[in-house]
Amino acid sequence: MKDNELDGLRQRLDAHHDWPSEYMFKFISPNVPEKVDAIVGVFPQEVSIDRKMSGGGKYISLTIREVVADADAVFARYLEVQAIGGIFAL
Repeated sequence: MKDNELDGLRQRLDAHHDWPSEYMFKFISPNVPEKVDAIVGVFPQEVSIDRKMSGGGKYISLTIREVVADADAVFARYLEVQAIGGIFAL
């Protein structure tokens, strides 16, 4: 993502959140234990994680709620998950 796009997203996040704030991350992953474990491993153990399997069982959605310090912490989490590969972030 380009710097000006990140700046715009940062402004929108700052307008909707009083940091620190709980942020809801949503990911869709192939239902492969290694991928799911890698995503979960990006976050601290105390986060809330809701899992929902797709109808056919091939995919799993993860909704992760974490209290983060600021928009940059949100970006950092998404970048870590992006590095896993094959994950769709909502």
